[in-house]
Amino acid sequence: MVDRAFERHGRDIYTHENFYIFQKELWIACVDCTVENKKEEDGMKIYHIIDSSEANSKLREVVYDSSDHNANCSCKMFQDQGILCRHILCVLKGRCLNEIPDKYIVNRWTKFANRKPFFDTTDNDQETFSKSENDSKLISDLWNHFFKCMGKARHDKDKLNFLLNGVISIEKQLDECKEDSKITKEDDMQTFIGSNIPEEIEIFPPQISKTKGSGRRIKGGKEKAIEQQQKRARLCKACGQYAYHDSRNCPQNSSP
Repeated sequence: MVDRAFERHGRDIYTHENFYIFQKELWIACVDCTVENKKEEDGMKIYHIIDSSEANSKLREVVYDSSDHNANCSCKMFQDQGILCRHILCVLKGRCLNEIPDKYIVNRWTKFANRKPFFDTTDNDQETFSKSENDSKLISDLWNHFFKCMGKARHDKDKLNFLLNGVISIEKQLDECKEDSKITKEDDMQTFIGSNIPEEIEIFPPQISKTKGSGRRIKGGKEKAIEQQQKRARLCKACGQYAYHDSRNCPQNSSP
């Protein structure tokens, strides 16, 4: 039977598309993967996993560290796709874990990836951007801990109420704090990009150059045919009939 705790945890954190990938790997890990042999070297547990779901299945090696649940598989699926493979899941479910370890949860594949703000924490000039970098790092860490709390609470009503009451209590304490300076939108933007807005702008966007034919839309064959049909019929002096052509492009002129 598929490990329901692992599956529920994956359902709560992954997006729909990535959860289906994770669910497939978990199902095969529970149903078709078995431990061929196990040994221990230098404090590391080495598992050889065989997958019976494939006709020509290779024997995969998983090196597992029980102290921090660090696992590496020879198939390299996690390094390639960011989702745990069936071989590592086969080892983890045998360790009676109820949740996916945090180190194997890639933020970009989670439901909260597009809700979490990102800040530039790369190494820049410390003398110029040290204060803004520290502020960005602090805000980024704060959001990171908040979303970790949301991930741990998930859909548990009691945990969500506990988290909500805590946030409301912190909000009241922040309202009681007196601040002389008010943070403006420009301050938020400077903290976000990690740089100060220049007082004088020296670089401007280039002027739009107009070339021959620019601004004209190329008409398709269907559109040209519709416009041709909408033209008023007129008398052709060559054939003496009312038609959509004149004496210059009359079909009779081209006949032998």
